[in-house]
Amino acid sequence: MPDVSTLQHKPDLNRARRYWDALWQHQVIDRPCTLVTAARTPRATRYARLVALDDDFSDILEQAEAYLESHAFLGESIPAFRPGFGPDQMAAFLGAPLTVSRDENPTSWSEKIVKDWDAFLPMRLDERNRYFERMKAFHAAAESRLAGRCLLTEIDMHSNIDLLEGLAGAENLLYDMIDHPATIMTAMTQARAIYRQIYETFHAYGSKDELGTISELPMYDRGRFNRIQADFIALLSPDLFRRFVLPAIEDEAGYLDRSCFHLDGPDALNHLDDLLAIRDLDAVQWVSGAGSKPQIEWPDVLRRIQKAGKIIILHLTADDVRRVHGEYDPNLLVYDVRTESVEEGQQLLDWLTKHT
Repeated sequence: MPDVSTLQHKPDLNRARRYWDALWQHQVIDRPCTLVTAARTPRATRYARLVALDDDFSDILEQAEAYLESHAFLGESIPAFRPGFGPDQMAAFLGAPLTVSRDENPTSWSEKIVKDWDAFLPMRLDERNRYFERMKAFHAAAESRLAGRCLLTEIDMHSNIDLLEGLAGAENLLYDMIDHPATIMTAMTQARAIYRQIYETFHAYGSKDELGTISELPMYDRGRFNRIQADFIALLSPDLFRRFVLPAIEDEAGYLDRSCFHLDGPDALNHLDDLLAIRDLDAVQWVSGAGSKPQIEWPDVLRRIQKAGKIIILHLTADDVRRVHGEYDPNLLVYDVRTESVEEGQQLLDWLTKHT
């Protein structure tokens, strides 16, 4: 793959890429792979995480430019912008109307349009779908405005079983998995093909073949990286998970060059051993979920993931990094840290180099 020299907001991009290369090979150069996003000023800005269908893209892109200017991306942190309509956008691509919430934790949810899977199938992506066309326009606008300044992330892909839930709703889908298993298996097979179609469409924006890929996670690879997600599995028994969902996750991991599974909430831990057995899955992001103790207070889960040879990503403060450093295998570890100043961020990186 051709090398690149720099991005405006990541002048040491090539150095950072070498650290990511080492991580995927389960190696350490001089410290763990560490992402530090540092505020340049006390009033460093952020940008909205998603927009609605008919929003003016220039508003969020202006916010993104202000965010890039007011932050430094130290260590292996790579500046990126994610075009998005929220977690249920894949269902919207297949015809489900989408509602976007702009409260403290912005999200989206889809109107459930599938009452009878036999009547709805075969499941196909209509490229004239207004959400799909608008997402392409969003990518084109972001590419035009931010090229050479930052990367464009892969989109939020709540695919496989989450896509079906977005179309039918959780309760209806659970009943259909039990009462109409062959139909749901057919839908899952079609969803896997749609995943690839959508991924290829948006991978084409932002020079990803030359620059590499990043997700909101945020992890990076020179090849094709994405987060794999299936939040619905928290509601499934091990048997239902293995029958309907595991093959789709294996397929996505095999399709990508590098991947990380987003494991969300204690109920999802029932499936951890099955996930860790996926040969092509490189990493697991453990998120303890609302109302649970913080990520770092689950050391048994984190060590279990590393023992299986998978990478973990820890979202911590600089003080927490210093407190836990040495407790986990640095060859299978990413630190993700936000600091209030560039000086604080650089001090953390220097400390890690000295103490690794």
